[in-house]
Amino acid sequence: MKYKSDLFAVHLNEFNLNYLTIGAKKYRCKSILELFKLKKIETYTQDIKQNFNLDPWVQSVSINTGKKSKKHKILNLGQKIPRNTNQIWDVLSTKKINCSVWGTMNSTLKKNKFIDLYFPDPWNFNDKPHPINLKKLFYLPNYYAKNYLDFSFFKTLYLGVTFFFECLFNKCFYFFLCNFSFILKSIFNCGFKNFILFFFFDLISLNILKYKLQNKRSNFSIIFLNSLAHFQHNNWDEKKNEKYYFLFTELIFKEILNIQRYYKSSIIFNGFTQNKIKSEYLLRPKNPNYFLDNLNIKFSSIEQDMTNGAFVFFKNEAEQKECQIKLNSFYIYNFKVFDVKKISKVSLFYKIKIKSFKKISLNENSNLNDCLKQISYVDNKKIINENNNKKIDYFFIKYFFNNINFIKTTGIHSTEGVLFYKNIFIEEKKTKKIENHKIFNLILNHFNI
Repeated sequence: MKYKSDLFAVHLNEFNLNYLTIGAKKYRCKSILELFKLKKIETYTQDIKQNFNLDPWVQSVSINTGKKSKKHKILNLGQKIPRNTNQIWDVLSTKKINCSVWGTMNSTLKKNKFIDLYFPDPWNFNDKPHPINLKKLFYLPNYYAKNYLDFSFFKTLYLGVTFFFECLFNKCFYFFLCNFSFILKSIFNCGFKNFILFFFFDLISLNILKYKLQNKRSNFSIIFLNSLAHFQHNNWDEKKNEKYYFLFTELIFKEILNIQRYYKSSIIFNGFTQNKIKSEYLLRPKNPNYFLDNLNIKFSSIEQDMTNGAFVFFKNEAEQKECQIKLNSFYIYNFKVFDVKKISKVSLFYKIKIKSFKKISLNENSNLNDCLKQISYVDNKKIINENNNKKIDYFFIKYFFNNINFIKTTGIHSTEGVLFYKNIFIEEKKTKKIENHKIFNLILNHFNI
């Protein structure tokens, strides 16, 4: 079939346009400023609640399927998409349009000969990379993303060596050679911060995708990059690291422009953005397996998500019900600690509801009531010891705070976003904004579908 031109799509998750524009001028980032010369249109979502539907793993599904979250009902990272739900590349491939998909959140693979490349996001435990020789590139980010608070040094080392040699096999040697001194300098000045590792992974992803497309250019390619969002979420208040944020982002934009030259048309969008906030903290188990096991909860396996939730799987329905009852029984004063949802007879999803304004460090001499006064809130309600009709389980509270980590949050989600485009038809006089799920239609219209 005939269509206007091939298309390269970049989901550059949650970047704040104003912050990026000001910083690009300050640090003379030519590639960022060049890309921002493209035409642009505002995007938005009607989802408004962070940690429910205003999250990247929800908006990504809306964009990929053309459905609002109320219809697709995929609200948790790692949640499996129904087989009868078609994503952009599923529709395009039925029209014999070759597609490559890298890292887009909560996606799934339906194999056919027109899917040239598929690489799942690191939290995906349902799908494997395609072709299968990409699996060695997947093991490290998949393991580290879920276990970075309590990882095995030797396992990480083994997966890291495997990952490195697989990168070289996929022609990343030139990238490492050209950026070796910068990589060393960034680690020396910033340390092994997670945002540095996320930037490395995104840059390697772009380079491998570029190499794959040189051998066989798909008519439609989409890549999801999360490093900018990660910095804004966790490190936005760190002025000493700001320079490296922009230098890494400049490298990312440079690689985007390099791949963009293979395509006549392109779109770059953020899905939605973030606004900077005063630091607060999410609470996440240091080791989810240990955490549940020592609460005497029986389970078969657990899949930790990006923040403070996880899927838990069981041998039978009785174990699932027992876990659900137990997690629902834990309170701090009048507030439930866990939000628990049944997924199936042998699985559930839990999330820690409590946030904090401060870190807590408990020891034998700690006064729990004094500690609790410093922190916490659930669903924006301050936890206070008033009208208390729940027995306080001090053993649980002490266990809980000794086995979780406080994850700093410096950015909060906002409903507004932006989409830059090149050689894409948009009736600018009629179209003031595009709702996220309609990016799906924008792409299909481009291919005359």
